[in-house]
Amino acid sequence: MTKDNESFDLSTLPSVDALLQSVSDIELPHNLKKNEARTLLDDIRERASKGKAAPQGKVESSYRKKLLKIANSLRRVINGTGVVIHTNLGRSPLSAQMLEAMEALRDGYVNLELDLDDGRRGNRHDHLRPWIQSISAAEDGILVNNNAAAVLLTLNTLADRKEVIISRGQLVEIGGSFRIPEILRKAGSKLVEVGTTNRTHLKDYAEAITPRTRLLLWVHTSNYKISGFTKEVSLQDLVALGQEHSIPVMADLGSGALVPIDEFGLQREPLVSEVIEAGVDIVTFSVDKLLGGPQGGVIAGRQALIKKIEKNNLLRALRPDKTQIILTLQALKAFSRGDEGLNDIPIYRDLHTSVQTLKKRAQSLVSKIENSSLSLSVLDTEAQVGSGASPSEKMTSVGIGIKHTKMKAARISSCMRSSHPAIMGRITNDLFIIDLKAVRESEDALILAALRLL
Repeated sequence: MTKDNESFDLSTLPSVDALLQSVSDIELPHNLKKNEARTLLDDIRERASKGKAAPQGKVESSYRKKLLKIANSLRRVINGTGVVIHTNLGRSPLSAQMLEAMEALRDGYVNLELDLDDGRRGNRHDHLRPWIQSISAAEDGILVNNNAAAVLLTLNTLADRKEVIISRGQLVEIGGSFRIPEILRKAGSKLVEVGTTNRTHLKDYAEAITPRTRLLLWVHTSNYKISGFTKEVSLQDLVALGQEHSIPVMADLGSGALVPIDEFGLQREPLVSEVIEAGVDIVTFSVDKLLGGPQGGVIAGRQALIKKIEKNNLLRALRPDKTQIILTLQALKAFSRGDEGLNDIPIYRDLHTSVQTLKKRAQSLVSKIENSSLSLSVLDTEAQVGSGASPSEKMTSVGIGIKHTKMKAARISSCMRSSHPAIMGRITNDLFIIDLKAVRESEDALILAALRLL
């Protein structure tokens, strides 16, 4: 074996106490530091017993790096990836209005489940109900933890141990292994697939209906598109079929567009209000995507079905807390103010920002960076919405291309992620790029400072 592959000499391992003394300057609970030290040493011993490679670098430095990562685990990130709604970066950023609403309640209580008029216990869902009704055109609506929870709860309520019919072309999987077939099984529903991957006809649904059918499910394939020889049943036709057989139609819209996103140069997505007006009985969609709010999922539709869903004991495990309700309320209020309100939602400000504005900012940044090791360029780039919204659509954007005399792009990327705040970009053809589409103008100075230190 080569030296790199030789097993580690266990006699040189530092003790737990020695490791703790080496990180006395890091402010973390003593028990946490002790647990991490023991875990690290146990891992090294286990690797050695299997003849695996020695750890890279000194044990003390590995231990310190591990603790610093814990101490600074969740921190601010500048999004220079060109993906506006970035799942790994928390999807939609929170607006100033949302944070102001939270600040107003700091160190105090809130009438989450209290009717202040009569002093009796209230319903937490009533805070959002009129706003969901207004923005979606639905008879009723509630909020749950996320859209996966919305789909699960609805299916379990309306089709537990019963059949749900869905086109094979809509058996989607999105990030985080959310699979429609798996959700159906977890909900207790029996999946009935109809049609083929690329072509499904109305007669396919009609011929699959049995006395055990409880739901016709339509899923918006938000994270991929099939082109060519295709056929999909329209929601209007599916609704007509459902009404003919007295079977509810459910539509999972995923991103949940409330305004026409084609106004931003993107392909149009079905609006929640349009789907409701088409006669769909139940609609589910995310709050933290095109709604620009916190994590959450909305279930909107016929009041009789919403009331039934509210009686499902599973709702208690999936219901939102006061934070989700307060932040979602601010997002819905912003949409109710039209274009003026949209300007208060960060993702829509990003989508609105012109290429000319981005180019001026990029040129200004490049002109201010004094670092002889760097070679900088202003680039025409392509950005995208992200999180499954308009997956095949690109937006024109502007980025800064960065080369270093002594670093490859991967190393530059690592250094940028280690800065404070962390800066995320992307690598194309060994060129590190910071796309400005989702970068705030107030963050330009932070990027400038980080690049000067490279």
